[in-house]
Amino acid sequence: MCMEVDVAGGNYEPFWVGFPLVDIHRCVAPDILHQLYQGVLKHLIGWVQTVMGEEELDRRICSLPPASGVRHFKNGISALAQVTGTERKHIARILLSCLVGKVESKGIIACWSLLNFIHLAQYPSHDEETLGYLKLELDTWHKYRLFFLQDSVRENFNIPKFHSLLHYIDAIRWLGTTDNYNTELFERLHIDFAKEGWRASNKRDHFPQMVKWLSRQEKIASYDFYRSWLEESQSHEVGNEEEAENEPKEGGGDETFEVVRKKGSQSSGGDNASQAIKGRMMLSKHPAEPKKSLVRILISHAAPGFLAHLKLFLNSLLPHAQQVSKHQALQGTLPFTNLDVWHQYKFAPANLFNDDSDGIREIVKAVPICPKSHGSTL
Repeated sequence: MCMEVDVAGGNYEPFWVGFPLVDIHRCVAPDILHQLYQGVLKHLIGWVQTVMGEEELDRRICSLPPASGVRHFKNGISALAQVTGTERKHIARILLSCLVGKVESKGIIACWSLLNFIHLAQYPSHDEETLGYLKLELDTWHKYRLFFLQDSVRENFNIPKFHSLLHYIDAIRWLGTTDNYNTELFERLHIDFAKEGWRASNKRDHFPQMVKWLSRQEKIASYDFYRSWLEESQSHEVGNEEEAENEPKEGGGDETFEVVRKKGSQSSGGDNASQAIKGRMMLSKHPAEPKKSLVRILISHAAPGFLAHLKLFLNSLLPHAQQVSKHQALQGTLPFTNLDVWHQYKFAPANLFNDDSDGIREIVKAVPICPKSHGSTL
């Protein structure tokens, strides 16, 4: 029976059994990746496919024109296997446009409210106004979700990940914005450590075996923690001699922590590098026009106010005590007569949702005026 439903056998008691006053929703922080994108949005896409039909939804997705910053699914989405969080983010950007004309207005409003909730939940800062927007979108979803019941797509909405939406506002007030505890930050480690469970299986019916292996690892870790606590408590009851004998064990614990920390830092090095590039300007190694005179810059770039703005800008960079008035800065002379000129530079714009997966780079160009070749003498 367990193999048929693809779950591990065994009866596992929740960790909060025995604590009648515990609020489990304050013990589990919201998770944008696994609750919203890999949970709520996954269910929503499946329901939309049931209403429209997989072929019709794929046809509409394929017919969408390519757009900057949005992935083009040329073969649709029904054939995708092991869909990643990044792919679901791209699907969320185009899903609503594919429903118009095929899904009733109540269904579109229900989908719209859920997509709005997902985006609002990722805000890097919140106030009472934005939390009110979250509450409004959640109320809208509860009002129009009956569309999926009336269309026989669902019999009920008893889904834990949908219930978790009710606790997002309280969790943000208590723990701060969701980017502080989003498991997407540790997804690289998840990819690496999932392979350990796979290697421990016999490569057949691996999912129940991986769950059982993980359960055993947690029990061993819990028992090891208990032994460490017991030894430490006993060492305080005995004399100083036994406390001295336990000192090497404490040093060993510190060494183990150092190894784990280094392993984590290596796996997340790429993310740190991408964050470092975010917002910086990227120039070519050599300028397009080195040591170009200021007069030529005024003429070739049609920028008559360039010198005035340059003087004011340089004056603003000085310490406050050394800055002069605007009139004095404009009347002064520059200590140079030439500048290196680049015709373009690239930069990575700041993203509201801290989503670095797209790798979007914007280009700013300042190309000088070129004389027309028509009628020129060769």
